[in-house]
Amino acid sequence: MRARSASGALLAVALALPLSGCLGLPTPGEVASQAGEVANAAGELASQADELASQALELADTLSGIDYGKTSRLVVRDAATGDVVREVTDQAEVEQAFEPLSGVNGLAGEPEAAAEYVMELWQPETQKAGQDAGDLEDVKVLELTTYEGSSTVTIEVSLIGLTLNLAASDETVGALRGLAG
Repeated sequence: MRARSASGALLAVALALPLSGCLGLPTPGEVASQAGEVANAAGELASQADELASQALELADTLSGIDYGKTSRLVVRDAATGDVVREVTDQAEVEQAFEPLSGVNGLAGEPEAAAEYVMELWQPETQKAGQDAGDLEDVKVLELTTYEGSSTVTIEVSLIGLTLNLAASDETVGALRGLAG
């Protein structure tokens, strides 16, 4: 009796396999194809995570390497209008507001709130051999955007074209907003 049941089950499976596409079940080839697509997507995500980690390290190195004492000015603009709200030349004030950015923050997603302030950090360019000190111009080295009611800030390092969103502490964002006056 068992042999007959086993034979019947095997016959049912053998008949069902070729009909799996007709019954709405995926064929083994479709399952393998979908598994390959999932594996490719996972590989792409891993690659993007590596790139993001690399960018975060590059940003941390850049932020820690900025000499805030060398800053010539910080221009604070209203993000909606582009109007200059304040120009700060007090190096200690700039350093005090920006210093926490170099170690406290994590990465964040794209902010959903409206942009509030755009802060441009300007420094004198590095003097090159044979260049007169009077010919030096200011170079925008960093642009930071705060968002209304959010602790997310976007930092763009102009010189290397790197842009990242950071989850800053409320104290850090408060100090940055304080630069607007």
